[in-house]
Amino acid sequence: MQRILLILSLVALLAAGCASAPKAQAPANLNSAQAAEQTQIQTRLTEIFDAAAKKDFARLDSYHLYGPKFTKFATESPDRQDAAAAREGEHRGLAAVSGMKVHVDNLKIDVFQNVGVATFLFRYSFNVGTESVEREAKGTIVLVNDLGSWKIVHEHFSAR
Repeated sequence: MQRILLILSLVALLAAGCASAPKAQAPANLNSAQAAEQTQIQTRLTEIFDAAAKKDFARLDSYHLYGPKFTKFATESPDRQDAAAAREGEHRGLAAVSGMKVHVDNLKIDVFQNVGVATFLFRYSFNVGTESVEREAKGTIVLVNDLGSWKIVHEHFSAR
């Protein structure tokens, strides 16, 4: 049961923000194009978190650039996950939880041409059956601009 809770709690990390829209730190030296891209990524993160919280798997999947270059690291797996394993784990884990509440802190978004890196800290809680789970974690999401749409190509979550 403890392994199942660990898996579910770490899969739920994807929903890190459903209770509060993430607010990014604003670097002082952004030009207007970089600021616009940062805002687009912040909006995309809010959409990702909302889809996860609502268990809207089709929409959640559309925010990922699943394929041979997609990767994920998570505490529940000692190895790097590929697209199929990450998708399956997210769907299974999010489907099994209820009452998810998340608060994102210290969101930082850096943009490098067509790549965005979002790092954040968060607290989250949810229920699995009659058990309540509360955790703190660190997250990194790497996105690429794919034909004008920011999509996840890498995720890394770890306990705080």
